[in-house]
Amino acid sequence: MALRPPVEPMLAQAVESVPGPGVLGPLAFEQQFDGHRVLLFTPAGPGGRVLLQTRRGSMIQDRFPELVAAAEQLPHGLVLDGELLVWDAEAGRLSFEALQRRPPPEAGPPPPWPRGGRPTSSRSTCCNKTGRNC
Repeated sequence: MALRPPVEPMLAQAVESVPGPGVLGPLAFEQQFDGHRVLLFTPAGPGGRVLLQTRRGSMIQDRFPELVAAAEQLPHGLVLDGELLVWDAEAGRLSFEALQRRPPPEAGPPPPWPRGGRPTSSRSTCCNKTGRNC
């Protein structure tokens, strides 16, 4: 049985301090990136669609066709929980502003870049159950 949306993701909890080495056993923690939390669902079988669900349950796969195309190469029935990021190669940093400017699919092509602006591409970072980036 494949897990399909909607799924309520586990949310982070604020803590006063990070536990010392070895306190959590095999668990790990990671830096907070500035992106959108998403769950990526690969199709349960041939002919299905890759789905992207935000933490609030919105389906946004139509806004990120390049990520969907890459995810189509993954095994069927896979669910990845991660953060959708946009890397600004010229600035050498993540750009939350570029992620926010991504138009919804019904809006058509993105507006022209402002003077000095540059195109960016979306990426996804995910964590497996051991907490290591994949």
